[in-house]
Amino acid sequence: MRTGSGAGARVAVALDIGGTTLSGGLVTEDGAVLCATERPAVRDGGCDPGLRGTMALARELTVRAQDMGAEVVGIGAGFPEYVSGAGALTSREVIDWDEQPAGLLAPLVPGRPVVVESDVRCGALAEARTGSGRGLGSFLYVSVGTGLSAAFVQQGRVWAGQRGEALGLGTWPVHTGLPPDLEGYASGSGIAARYSALTGSEVTGARAVVARAQAGDAAASDVLGTAGGALGTALAWAVALLDPAAIVVGGGLGTAGGLLDESMRTAYAAHAPRRSRPPVRRAELGPLSGLTGAALAAWEHPAGARETHRIA
Repeated sequence: MRTGSGAGARVAVALDIGGTTLSGGLVTEDGAVLCATERPAVRDGGCDPGLRGTMALARELTVRAQDMGAEVVGIGAGFPEYVSGAGALTSREVIDWDEQPAGLLAPLVPGRPVVVESDVRCGALAEARTGSGRGLGSFLYVSVGTGLSAAFVQQGRVWAGQRGEALGLGTWPVHTGLPPDLEGYASGSGIAARYSALTGSEVTGARAVVARAQAGDAAASDVLGTAGGALGTALAWAVALLDPAAIVVGGGLGTAGGLLDESMRTAYAAHAPRRSRPPVRRAELGPLSGLTGAALAAWEHPAGARETHRIA
């Protein structure tokens, strides 16, 4: 766990819950991360009873705040699932949870707000406040990591949609082959699965595919190149629909650069040929966008009053 001085500070406990990694930290109102830690996600046959990994991380951080002499103002947690306007998880696409996280987390901070949000909306919020979306009238935030999703931001407000489901870019169809949707084709898990199926050589994540491509593996280069091409094409379609001022690409894989990024930008330019097309920016906060945004969600949501929260 990385730590900094926190005596007398007021902090939010921030949780960024991913399909492969759990990240957490203590974050001040201005976005300074006083301590941060991460660990592998709990995967017990796909199920995480009582969100064991999430709860262990949250408890560790609240204890750490006490040890540092910091006051905890609340908990913000981003999950890779659909999340309703009331802060309830409404899908089990990544985490096979059996209890709602808000109810589990609340006893750790009695009388303080607990804000549960979609991880991609947390990332979008962070980039709107302190990152590459700062000062823009609108932008589309796209997170490319283990999964793939997006959120639209206008005038600093992250659009959640009527049911909290305005994030499903990964469900858009891909017409260049199987699997049929963008997440299965171009996300970290999708890239690893496609490479394994193509070569018969099992890999567990996109990092291994990237490393093999850098070592001259033609199959790995093809998988990354076609993934980037599909993603760039989808971004062009999204621009035609939303006309944002910019696209901000975040997530661990989305900010890594390399062949995937190059192929994405080439395809985007080809399918959004207008000279006035929105620029594609790399998320300034990088992989920390989700963690920072989870903290900001708690800071901007005093006493649990969602109407004061800047996610519409």
